[in-house]
Amino acid sequence: MATREVLRRRVQSTETLQSVVQTMKALATVRIGQVRRAVKALDASAATLELAFQALLQREPELAAYLLPPGSDAWAAVLFGSDHGLCGPFNERLARHAHTRLAPLADEHGPPRLMVAGRRLRPRLAALGYGVERVLSLPGSVDATEAAVLQVVDQIEAWQRDHGVARVFVVHHRPTTGIAYRPHTLQLLPLDLEWLRELRDRPWPTNRLPMLGLDGEALLRGLVRQQLAMLLVRAFAASQAAENAARLAAMEAAEKNVDERLAQLRHAANLERQNAVTEELLDVQAAYQATGEAGI
Repeated sequence: MATREVLRRRVQSTETLQSVVQTMKALATVRIGQVRRAVKALDASAATLELAFQALLQREPELAAYLLPPGSDAWAAVLFGSDHGLCGPFNERLARHAHTRLAPLADEHGPPRLMVAGRRLRPRLAALGYGVERVLSLPGSVDATEAAVLQVVDQIEAWQRDHGVARVFVVHHRPTTGIAYRPHTLQLLPLDLEWLRELRDRPWPTNRLPMLGLDGEALLRGLVRQQLAMLLVRAFAASQAAENAARLAAMEAAEKNVDERLAQLRHAANLERQNAVTEELLDVQAAYQATGEAGI
């Protein structure tokens, strides 16, 4: 019967969809683990950078004046969205958060220069009235993050050189617990002066005092660039972990719906099969009775 064939095809297609959803869940789980391990590996680099800043500022404390923000009102922001869908309201939530946090700054200092990592975020920002100067594709793996970070650092330095940008913010999601995530805003530049003062006044961990082998200003510029790169690596990693958490949540909801639909289709297919068997039995019974009545 046509109805039985239609139900059979629907069951098969729903089973295929179920397999796809389960595969995407597994991939999202694996990627979350990879990113979290990469972030944990950054702890040693962060500690080394802190020691470098501490040594430099303790030997040449006057260099802290070079880290004071210039008087320019020009500012910029780097926002992290997604390149792919199936991650729920990931981009919408980030765009709304960015608007809430950046709109007061725009009212005070003028519109920002924006760079977006993840092409799906751009139309959400455009709907809120923000123009995006550059869109960067997200790295496809943890190993490709370094190249993406260098592009962002180069863009920030170009903004500073060509437009006098004094403040730079980064806006991204970061995972919290389980499959939850929330938006986060961090000021990249200027560096946190309280943090630098704390490093300057912190006791040196050994009795061997460091020696500076480079010009202090050149070393400071290099350290600031490295600090930017590390903070951006963390932002990329946190955003990708949150994106996969959002995708995992979306796939779990989809899996529940697919399971319910598959159960309904299988039940309908079983009923249709039972009805077909019943009809065949009734046809056999009717034929038998007709044969008996005819005396055959």
